[in-house]
Order: sequence, then C-alpha cells, then structure tokens
Amino acid sequence: MKPINSKKGITLMELMVVIAIMGVLSTVAMPKFFGFGEKTREKIDLLKLYDLRNAINIALIEDSDALTHYTPVKNLNDDQKKNLLTKLSNGLSSDGGATLFVIELHNGLSINVQGSHGSANNTNNICEMIGSSGTWYMALKDANFDGVADIVAARLNYKYNKDGDSYTSKSYINSRKQTDYRTAPKKPLFQSKALNIGKINDNERYTVSVRWTDPLSPGYSVEVYLLPHGKTWESAYMTDNGTCFSTYGNKGCSKK
Repeated sequence: MKPINSKKGITLMELMVVIAIMGVLSTVAMPKFFGFGEKTREKIDLLKLYDLRNAINIALIEDSDALTHYTPVKNLNDDQKKNLLTKLSNGLSSDGGATLFVIELHNGLSINVQGSHGSANNTNNICEMIGSSGTWYMALKDANFDGVADIVAARLNYKYNKDGDSYTSKSYINSRKQTDYRTAPKKPLFQSKALNIGKINDNERYTVSVRWTDPLSPGYSVEVYLLPHGKTWESAYMTDNGTCFSTYGNKGCSKK
C-alpha cells in the first residue's frame, strides 16, 4: 500500500482570496503610509517657523530695540521710516500681526514669494525692514529662508523679471490675463505639498506674520505664523493633516 501524500498545495480559489485580502489591506494602509510622509514634511516646514522665531528672540535678548535694526534696500525718507516703525508697533500688538512677506500657492504653478500684496494682510506690512542687513535679514538667513530677502529687495525695486543669484523668476498669465512673474528661491523654501501646491487653480496667499507672544507684556518674545488673508493669529493655516503653522502651537489654529 502506498503512503498517503500529506502535502497539500494552494488552490486557485485560496490564492484569489489571499490576493483580495491583500488588495483591501493596501487600500487602507498605503494612503496612511503616504499621508504619514507628507505630515512629516509638514512638521519639518513648521520647524522653520520656530527657527525664525528663535532667531528673532535671540536678537531681542541681546538688544530690546533689535527689531528696529535694518538697512533698507531702497531709499526711504524720514516719513516712510516713521511709518514703518508705526506699522511694526501696531502689527506686533494686533491680532493679525506684522507681515514680513507673502507666499502664493497655486494648484498648477510653482510657489511665489512676494514682499507684499493688497489681498494678503497688507495693513501692517513691514517687508521693507528685511533690507540687506540687520535683525530681520539675519533672522531669515539663520532660519534658512534663503533667497527671500533678495526677492523682496528685487520686488521693491521692480527688478524681479529676471533670475537673481538666489532665486528664479518665471513669467505666467495671471487671472487678469496679464503677464506677471513668479519668484521663488532656487533652494526650495518648503518640502511639503501643503506649502508648495495650492488647493485651487488660482493664487492662495498666506503671510509670514510676527506678533508679540503676549501683547500685554511686549518686548520679550515673538511668535511666528502663516496667516490667510483677513484672519487673526488664532486662525493660522492648518493643513488637512492637522499641522498648524504657528509657533503658538494648537491654540494658533483654535479659530480655524
């Protein structure tokens, strides 16, 4: 009598069941995996805001008047300088903050960096204080916002339609059917999709804004955040992954 063969292979039906289960698992697990990668990149971008805040606060520790130290890249008369100081003072104590510069996100175009824009929290815009040296200039450099100061300087002097040493300038047709230019640092400013690709087929603008940590006790420390137009410090930009781009932490998005 021949021994009974105990080895048993996988039937076609069993194989199909295994493949089906793997397919279901992949549809659940893979999006979470890729979402984790994007959230990590968002956190890295958020750290740049903390680096900028820390650079400014270190300057304040060394000199309480540090925020007024700047070398303008274009000639400013006494009234313009006084107006800038007023914007700085008002902005640091306001709910919106003082605007350093603007980023524009577009679903089909590269990121665009500007000093100011009429529809981007422009009331207390102090981009002229970034200048070519001083506290604001050095803070951006220390926080690896490479190219931003050069872009702001070029735009203030209307010389941004050609590439610079640290940034690119690309023409495009804007929503008014006019030729405009998008200026972006040659070294990518941010890593995440959230800060490189907009949600709509037009410009979404966010300001890099600065505010006293506690306006009732000014002069000690500031906070930095990305703010949509017309919003307050408690309504900073929050991504679909829940990353709040504010050094205030989650309370910076409490009124999202």
